[in-house]
Order: sequence, then C-alpha cells, then structure tokens
Amino acid sequence: MAQPPQLAKAFKPRRSTRPILEQLPAVTTTELRISSLYRGKKPIIKPLKIPNIESVNIGPLTVEFNFRPLHRGQKGRTETFRLKPIKTGFGNFRHCFHCNTCGKAVVRLYYYNNTLLCRWCCNGRYASRAISSPSRPILQAARIADFLDSKSRIFQRTRERLRKKLGEKLMRAQGKLGTDARSFWD
Repeated sequence: MAQPPQLAKAFKPRRSTRPILEQLPAVTTTELRISSLYRGKKPIIKPLKIPNIESVNIGPLTVEFNFRPLHRGQKGRTETFRLKPIKTGFGNFRHCFHCNTCGKAVVRLYYYNNTLLCRWCCNGRYASRAISSPSRPILQAARIADFLDSKSRIFQRTRERLRKKLGEKLMRAQGKLGTDARSFWD
C-alpha cells in the first residue's frame, strides 16, 4: 500500500545548508594586529588564508579589503569595515569590526559567498551544534589535541602541564559529560 506524499516527506532527514563556521576562511582583528598602529609600530600582516583577497589596507578607523578582479584590466571590488576600539582595562584596547550588513561589532569576519560577513549574516553554525551529542566528546578531544600540537603561543611548560592533565581525555575521547565514547585506539 502506497503512502501519501505528505507522510513520505515527513520521515526524510533534513539536511541543513547552513555553513559550518570552523570550515570557512576567516579574518580576525588579532591577525591584522590593529593595536600596533596606535603604538607607532608598523602592522605586520601575514598572508591571509582567504581566497580572492589581494591586499589589506589598515587605517586607524577602517580596514579595507581589496579583492582580485574578475577580468584583466579591471579593478577589483573593495570592502571597507569600520573599526571600534573596546576598552579592556589598564589603558589597553581591543578592536572589532562593524559588520556592513547588520551593524554588529564582531572580532571575526567569515568569507562566504564571495564576501566578508559576520557569523549572524552568513547564518553559520558551529561544528559542536552540527553533530550529535554522543560524538561531541570526540570533537572536544580532537580540538584539544590540535591545540596542544599546534605551534601556538603557549610555553613548553604549559604545554607539558596540559598534556599531563588532559592526556586521559585525549586517549579515551571522553569529555566531562560522562559519556561512554569509544577510545581512539580500539
């Protein structure tokens, strides 16, 4: 006996078209070292991991991203974001971008649909929200392992202390949630 079309559609799993934010190329204000402008230093701009961006011009009030042109002999488009200094205490400032579409102050901009957007405008979601709860401890253990193995700015003693403290969590892939996840070595 055939099912009605409404019932046949009801049991299909829904696939989300929302992007996962960790997979999108992004630029942060800390990468651009904007605070060095106010100390009289020249900002050190690393090559960005964002495709199609040719250059970045940093000013005291704006950041300008110049995209590659689509055709030879033409000028590429430019996106300009205003900067907002945030007082963190003791005379220090941290900067954030003003999103051009929603006007929110954000620290990170994501490259999505050939433009730079905040996480609300690109309607993105984090990986921990996209997976099921039994696999979240595995994701947490993978993030901890990536953090400890990366060449981030943590000292060797700190890295060893964290490895000693979190070694059990890395081997068994069990978070503080008390789940019975399988270990990596089984």
